[in-house]
Amino acid sequence: MAPRAQTFSLQRIIFLSVSVVLCLQVGWWIRLQIRDSGRLLEARTQALQAGRAQAWQMDSLKLLTLLHSQPDPSSPGGTVEGQVPAMPSLAERRKAIQEAFPQVELVPRPMAPDDPFLLDGAAFLTLRPAPLKELEDQRWHAVFRASTEGAFMVFAVLFGFVLLYRKLSEELDLKLRQRNFTSAVTHELKTPIASLRVWTETLFTRELAQEQRQRIRGLMEKDLERLNELVGNLLDVARAESGSLVLHLAPLELGPWLEAVCEGMDHRLGPGALGLKLECSSEPLWVDADPKALSTVVENLLSNAYKYSAEPRQTTVTLDGDGDDALIVVSDQGHGITAKDLPRVFHRFFRVGDEMTRQVAGTGLGLFLVKEIVTRHGGEVRVFSRGPGFGSAFTIRLPRRAIPETP
Repeated sequence: MAPRAQTFSLQRIIFLSVSVVLCLQVGWWIRLQIRDSGRLLEARTQALQAGRAQAWQMDSLKLLTLLHSQPDPSSPGGTVEGQVPAMPSLAERRKAIQEAFPQVELVPRPMAPDDPFLLDGAAFLTLRPAPLKELEDQRWHAVFRASTEGAFMVFAVLFGFVLLYRKLSEELDLKLRQRNFTSAVTHELKTPIASLRVWTETLFTRELAQEQRQRIRGLMEKDLERLNELVGNLLDVARAESGSLVLHLAPLELGPWLEAVCEGMDHRLGPGALGLKLECSSEPLWVDADPKALSTVVENLLSNAYKYSAEPRQTTVTLDGDGDDALIVVSDQGHGITAKDLPRVFHRFFRVGDEMTRQVAGTGLGLFLVKEIVTRHGGEVRVFSRGPGFGSAFTIRLPRRAIPETP
């Protein structure tokens, strides 16, 4: 588990480093946008102030022109007589200024410390508040847009990194489970093969009594059955993954069928080894099912209850109705399942722990096959466990059907 932990730690460090660098870059970009928008606001404000200065120059030039004295050639002795022309009213001057410079207006009192007064002191020139407010709004709009775009970019990139990180984690986990599966299958195959080789050599190299031959024959049949079951599970999983797992559904009464399956497993694992307790509803429960495939489901659950429980074992199988569904619950008092492993117990190749240190035989395909078969029956399977040491309970829910009519 150490290489896997190191790989995940390295992934987390890389992910956090990239996230920090990305956030710093986006923060720098937002700061740059705020600075540029501030400079743009300052430049536009200066342009408005320049317009105010031009308005003052225009009004002052007009007044100076009107006040300029003109020579009168008809005056006696060739003297020049100065004439004071009629001055334009303040309303006329305001109108002329606003037509030429819409952002400037005349006010009786200054609105800003740098507002200039007219040449004759009749009023002050100031900038209208609307253009200034519009510039300020544009600046904050630019800052808000930059911040929003930056936040969206950070979210999009981090979301992509999260998806990539999860995908890589899933791939690593799948590779680990595949490695564990290979190790488990190798062990599962080598053990009965080695046993069969020993028994074969014993039979052909020694003179044995009839009782000893019968005992060895029984052990060899168990090894062959174990191999047959493993190969059958592998074939069923391959068919399920390729979508070619064919079920032959037919009306099935669950009570008698479940009793026969439990008795067969109890005999197969050793009479009383499961500590089996069967509780069936008195109500007849019928479903559309493939008896052989559904037997594989119950047998796998009972086999797990046997393998993951210490003696004396206590295994309970319950059959009951729940509205339109029939419920089969297989519970044990075994090792239990941690909360973090509960969502993954039905994954292909998944087994708790590491195959190199795990003592319980198995391939990690049994529960995957259970889920596939139950799902193809239109039902669902769930697992519940309070944690290690508290056992586990598997609930199979199948849609009921009406009791078939007797011909």
